[in-house]
Amino acid sequence: MFKASITKFLIASLAIVMTGLFVAALILAIQAWSHYALAGRIVRLTSADETLFNALVTVRAQIPKISTALIAQDDPRPIIGATHHDAARTVTTALEALQAADFADHLQYATAVQTAWQKMEALQFTVDTLAGRPRAERNLHAIDDWREAVDVLVDWLNTGSAVIGNTVRIGDPMIAEMVQIRRTAWTIRDRYGRQCSLLRPNAGSSLPMDARQLEIWHGNRAVYTAAWDTLDEFLLRPGVSIAVRERIDMARKETKQAQSEVDAILERFDGSGKPAVASGEWTALCDRPFESILAIAQEAQVEANRHAAAIRAASFRMLLIAGVDLTSVIAFAAFAVFNVQRRLARPMKILTGAVARLSRREFDDAVPTTDSPDELGRMAQALEILRVSALEAERLQQAMSRFTADASHQMRTPLTILHTHISVLGELIPANDPAYSSFKDIQEAADRLQRLLIQLLKLARADGQSFDQEPETIDLREVIQETAAKHAAQALEASIELRFEAQPRPFPTQTNPIVINEIFSNLIDNAIRYNNAGGSVVIGLSEDNGRHVVDVEDDGPGIPVAEHEKVFTRFYRLSRDQSRAGSGLGLAIVQSLAASLNAEIRMSSGANNRGLRVRVCLS
Repeated sequence: MFKASITKFLIASLAIVMTGLFVAALILAIQAWSHYALAGRIVRLTSADETLFNALVTVRAQIPKISTALIAQDDPRPIIGATHHDAARTVTTALEALQAADFADHLQYATAVQTAWQKMEALQFTVDTLAGRPRAERNLHAIDDWREAVDVLVDWLNTGSAVIGNTVRIGDPMIAEMVQIRRTAWTIRDRYGRQCSLLRPNAGSSLPMDARQLEIWHGNRAVYTAAWDTLDEFLLRPGVSIAVRERIDMARKETKQAQSEVDAILERFDGSGKPAVASGEWTALCDRPFESILAIAQEAQVEANRHAAAIRAASFRMLLIAGVDLTSVIAFAAFAVFNVQRRLARPMKILTGAVARLSRREFDDAVPTTDSPDELGRMAQALEILRVSALEAERLQQAMSRFTADASHQMRTPLTILHTHISVLGELIPANDPAYSSFKDIQEAADRLQRLLIQLLKLARADGQSFDQEPETIDLREVIQETAAKHAAQALEASIELRFEAQPRPFPTQTNPIVINEIFSNLIDNAIRYNNAGGSVVIGLSEDNGRHVVDVEDDGPGIPVAEHEKVFTRFYRLSRDQSRAGSGLGLAIVQSLAASLNAEIRMSSGANNRGLRVRVCLS
C-alpha cells in the first residue's frame, strides 16, 4: 500500500515536472518560431525594398536617356521604346512587390504608384510626338509635363522604399545602417543628376543661368554635398565593410572630377547662342559618376540582403533546436513514466525545482546535476541547455533595448558639435548670401534630428519603464499646471492661446510625477504644434466616478476618426503633416507611458466637432 502510494506520488510528481518542462520548451519553441517568422518578414521586406529601388533607378533613368536621344538622334524612337519598356517592366515588378508586401498601408502605396505610372503613360504620347519631328524642331520643354510625371512616380517609389526601409530598420541595426547608406547614395545620384537636366538647354546655347536656375543648382549641390558628409560619418563607425568603403571612395573621386568638369563648362556660358559642349559629351559627362554612385547603393543592398538571410538562418537553427528540445521532452516523458519505479526522490525534487524556476523565467541559477548517468541525469543536462538558451535570448533582447537608448545617447555629442558649428555659420553667413537658404535647410535638419533623438530616448525609457522616481502622492492640478506653464513660450510664438481649467482645489493622487509630466508635455506640444495660428489649447482637469480626468483640447485641423488608432503607431504621421517638423513618436511615447500607469487614453473631436480632444483617465 505504501509502495503503491509512493509510486502514485512519483508518477504525479513526474507528471507535474514534465508538464512544466513541456510548457517551458513550448514557450521557447513559440519564441523561436516568432523570431523565425520575424526574420522571414525582414527577408521579404528587404527583397521588396530592393525591387522598389531598382524600379526607381530605372524609371529615373528615362529622363537623361530620352532627353539625350531627342537631342542627338535623328530617329530616337528605338531608344525611347527600349527605355520605356525597361521602365514598364520594373514598375510592374515593383507593383507586385508592394501588393504582396507585409507592412502598413502597402496597398495604398501600390495604388499611388499605379496611378502615377498611368499618368506617366498617358503623357508618353508627348515624347513620341516630339520624337517624330525633325531634330532641329525639337524643343525639350514640350515634354516638361512628362518629366514631371516621371518625378512624381520616382517620388512614390522612393516613398514606398523608405517606408519599407523604416519598417525593416526597426528590427535590425545593421540592416538599418545599410538602408541609410543606400538611401543616401540615391540622394547623391538624384541631386547630382538634376543639374544635368536643368542645364541641358543652357549647354546647347551657352545661355547663363537665370536666378531661378542658380537657386535650384545651388540647392541640389548643397544637398548632395551634405549627403557625402553623411556617408563620411558612416565610414567612421566600426564594422563598415571594405567593399562599401571602396565604393564610396571611388564614387566620391569620380563625382568630384565630373563636377569639376561641369563647373568648367558653366564658366563658358557666355550667351553666344553656340553650344558650350556637344550634347553627347554633356550627357556622357553627367552620366559618368552614376554607375559608381549606384554601386554604393547596390553594395549596401547586397549586404542588407546577406545579413537578413543570415538572421533567418540563425532563427531557423534556433527553431530547429527548440523543436528538437520539445520533441525530446515528449519522448523523455513517456520513457520516464515507464521507468518511474527506478527513480529516486532526490533527483525528482531537483528537477521539479528546476522546472519551476524555468516556468517563472528565473534563469540565473544553473540546473544542478543528479549525480546519476541515467535518464534523469540527462534531463538535468537538457534543462541546463534550455536555461542557457533562454538566458542568452533574454540577454539579446535586453541588449537590443540598451542599443536603442545608447545609440541615441552617443549621437548627442556629434549633434551638439553640429549645432555649435551651425551657430558659428549663422554669424558668418548674411541673410542675403546665396548660401543662406542652404544654411537654413541644414539648421532645420539638425533641429529635426535633435527632436528625433530626444523622442527616441523617451521611447526607450518608456519601453523599459526605468524611471528614477517612485510613485508618490502629488497634487495633480499643480503638476499639470506647471507642465502647461513650460509650454507658454511655445504657444506665444505660435500665436496660440494656452489655458488651464480646473477647480481651485487639490487633486491628490498616487502616481509618478515624472511620467505625468512626460505624458502631458507631449500632448500639449502636439496640440500647439499642429494647431492653426490664432487657435487655442485648453487643458482641463476634473473628476469622473472617482477617477481623475485630464483633457487636452485644441481647435486645429484634428485627426480623422479612421486614423485615431494609427497615430499611436511608432513613426506614423498623417499625410498632411509630412512637411511639418516631427518624428511620429510623440503619441507612441504617451501610450507607452500611460500603460505604465494603467491609465486610459481616449481620442475624439473637440467642441463643436472642431479640433481634437485627447482624454487621459487616471486611477
